[in-house]
Amino acid sequence: MDIRQSERYADYLRKIGWQVEKIGDANVFIRKIPFLGNLIKIQRTNLSFEKIEKFAKEKKAFQVIIEPDRVVDEKKWLIKAKKFGYKPEKSPFIPTKTFFIQIAQKTENEIFEGFSKNKRRDIRLAQKNQIIIKEGTREEFIRLKKKSLLKKHIFPFGIEKEISPLCEAFNSQAKILIAYHSLSPFVPLAGALFLFWEKTCYYWQAAATSKGKKLAAPTLLLWEGIKLAKKEKCEIFDFEGVYDDRFPQNKSWLGFTKFKEGFRGDQIIYPRPIIKFFGLAKPLNFFYFFNAISIYRK
Repeated sequence: MDIRQSERYADYLRKIGWQVEKIGDANVFIRKIPFLGNLIKIQRTNLSFEKIEKFAKEKKAFQVIIEPDRVVDEKKWLIKAKKFGYKPEKSPFIPTKTFFIQIAQKTENEIFEGFSKNKRRDIRLAQKNQIIIKEGTREEFIRLKKKSLLKKHIFPFGIEKEISPLCEAFNSQAKILIAYHSLSPFVPLAGALFLFWEKTCYYWQAAATSKGKKLAAPTLLLWEGIKLAKKEKCEIFDFEGVYDDRFPQNKSWLGFTKFKEGFRGDQIIYPRPIIKFFGLAKPLNFFYFFNAISIYRK
């Protein structure tokens, strides 16, 4: 089961204003939008279109977005989706491509030797630079994340309202690691938030200062996260998103994708997300879409 179908993730979405209902065993997320109706999102589960259509009509949906789990034959799945009135989404909201490292049957040394030559060098460089990794708090990570985004000229709107309820929902299954220099043990250089669910560790979010990057702190931090996942008896380490060339507009993902590629995980590709408008939303779907998009992302 993907983490987005877990009860803890459902609890997180409830905390930020979504309703959670079930179609069979699958979680379905609903957000009421004034004057429009209900926005429904279905993530990482492959429900039949017949069941989804029935549910959408019962809930008076104006829009349904489906971000499926992996399917045997994506082409046939998309053909069937078209028959029910769904169209491929132009831009994904959750990752459509990622890397997995199978960590259960490998020793730490075998995992390390599987990294690229440059990544192994950077880990040793960070250690030589006296970078130390410690468990941190959500407050430390939030401050670091805000600082990192501002450096990129991105206003960190809503970061605290996203990370705090997420950590509360996952509780002990959300772990934060922070990188420091040994001579400045109270000045964070990099941080990462890892979520744990059903023997998988998700590299959920990360942040770093310019100095931290120069000292290779993010690389050592991620390596420590992989070792933590192995210690927690995880079988898979999921890098939780890399650039997908089906969506060339997301070129901002290329930087962290290059960073993740050096850890040499197995490539995992999900089908394109699909979308359908219902009722009065059909003729003005672009207007409704852009009004709903900020709600969807919350």
